[in-house]
Amino acid sequence: MIFGIGTDVVEVIRIKESLDKFGDKLAHKILTQEEMAAYQASSRKENFLAKRFAAKEAFSKALGTGLRGEVNLQAITVVHDGMGKPCFRFNAQVSSILNQHKISQQHLSISDEKNIAVAFVVLEKV
Repeated sequence: MIFGIGTDVVEVIRIKESLDKFGDKLAHKILTQEEMAAYQASSRKENFLAKRFAAKEAFSKALGTGLRGEVNLQAITVVHDGMGKPCFRFNAQVSSILNQHKISQQHLSISDEKNIAVAFVVLEKV
């Protein structure tokens, strides 16, 4: 059964402008330490950040909380499975929230073009 659906769209130029103005400060706000290594290796840093932010925001919308309290940017990590499919990894607090709601599956799709990044999340419960 579907618990929630969330989507988010980010203008890549806004991320680029922030990077140009403040350097990696935004990256440290959006990304977990695990994500920072992939960010540093990325040739399109603004797209990388836009996609990660969109994914985390879409997740928070699907959960129904928004990004606040225990559901924050540092509590959610976007990783890729062996086939390259994006998926989430959560800290203990977010994992506990998912368990409380009996959410057993999270589905994530991320895409970007030159100027736009989009993420779509579906949360399923038992």
